[in-house]
Amino acid sequence: MLQINQYHHVSRHLISMSMLLICSMPSVGSAAGLGTILHQVEHSAPQLHAANAKEAASNAGVGIAKSQYWGHAETFAQTTHYNNDRLVNPIAYPPVLKRSLFDNNTYGYGAAYTLPIDIDGRITAKVNAQEHLHQAASEGAKQTRLALFGQAVTLYRGLQRLEGVKQALQEQHKALLGHQKITATSVRVGRVAAVELLRIKAELKSVEGQLAGLTGDEARLRSSLARLLNIQYFNKPVGKLSKMPTTNRIRNPNHKALQNRPDLAAAKSFTRAEDENLKGANREWLPKLSLRAETMYNKGFTASGANNWSVNAQLSWQFWDGGRRFAHTDQAKANREIAKQQYQDVLNQAQAELTSAQANWQAAALQYQATTAGLKASIENERIQSDRFTSGRISSVDLIDAEAALARARADHTSALANWWLADDQLYLAIGKEPSAYHTHTTQQESHHAK
Repeated sequence: MLQINQYHHVSRHLISMSMLLICSMPSVGSAAGLGTILHQVEHSAPQLHAANAKEAASNAGVGIAKSQYWGHAETFAQTTHYNNDRLVNPIAYPPVLKRSLFDNNTYGYGAAYTLPIDIDGRITAKVNAQEHLHQAASEGAKQTRLALFGQAVTLYRGLQRLEGVKQALQEQHKALLGHQKITATSVRVGRVAAVELLRIKAELKSVEGQLAGLTGDEARLRSSLARLLNIQYFNKPVGKLSKMPTTNRIRNPNHKALQNRPDLAAAKSFTRAEDENLKGANREWLPKLSLRAETMYNKGFTASGANNWSVNAQLSWQFWDGGRRFAHTDQAKANREIAKQQYQDVLNQAQAELTSAQANWQAAALQYQATTAGLKASIENERIQSDRFTSGRISSVDLIDAEAALARARADHTSALANWWLADDQLYLAIGKEPSAYHTHTTQQESHHAK
């Protein structure tokens, strides 16, 4: 029994040494770092391409609105047949003219240019409103980008968490296989009861079931990440977590930190656009002024043709429209109130997200400290139990309990570290900034040394 236990103790140390060497090997560059994932999302996500296209459309809308300042030019051709002799396109019927000056069939062609004079400020209001809408679309694209980053970091940190848990379970599985082999031999020679072998087999099945569940969770996370990246499947390994977030991160930013949030800027631009729309609705009550210049070659079928030109200014005021302007003004007021309330809602949401992100960061840091202490205790307990097993004072069943506790402690420790990094990423997103990994664009694993 002692020889078997000594053999098992040596084997365990060899396995531990092998795992330590594997974990200490540098990355070969095949792992996809979070920075790489974020850059791929930025360039490939269909949702972000749609947001950018929406921004381009709103920019074109600004050009459309500004074009109203310059009016429009047109060319035309016309032919007219009257049922009696008329002067060729006269301005007014001449009181006394000879019949030879009349023709009941005429045709002409020419060009005209109409220039609106924005004395009422209606065009200016439309231009300003469209510029604010373009700014809102631009900020909306930035917000879509950060929202996609938020989805990506959640999925990526989830994969890192699963990878750590999987590694802990795999190590426990290897240890259980070793126990099963030794215990089976001991059962055959009658040194231990068969129930111990059944306990080990049951533990093996439990670990295998947990690993199978992790495989399903990993497939789901990878499928969701592939959708963000606009690829069929994401099958690259993720970077291994080993270091903690920097402790001097912004954990207590003031209200000015929210000024970087694009969703707030977009909501503010929408409010300003509705202010301009209300101005435009009010200015519809003012007179309109326009200039028109026209040149035309005019000719009758039995009369000589001539080039005619004219310039006129038109000042008009619409004194009745069936209540359209009243309704338009009421609608603009309601839209402005909607925009103001939506801005307040976005502001409240931003403040809540920032407060929550701060609390999550602090909680994740404390949780990591607790799991670190728990891991140290589990490592020491496993070492003590392993020594007792080697000396024959406990059975393998007692040892696998300590090993299972160590596997759980390792899984909890990895999960806590992944949660801390996720809280750190979400804190940056809460103040309208990219996660720190975005600025360390690399395909290598994110860290090399634990603190």
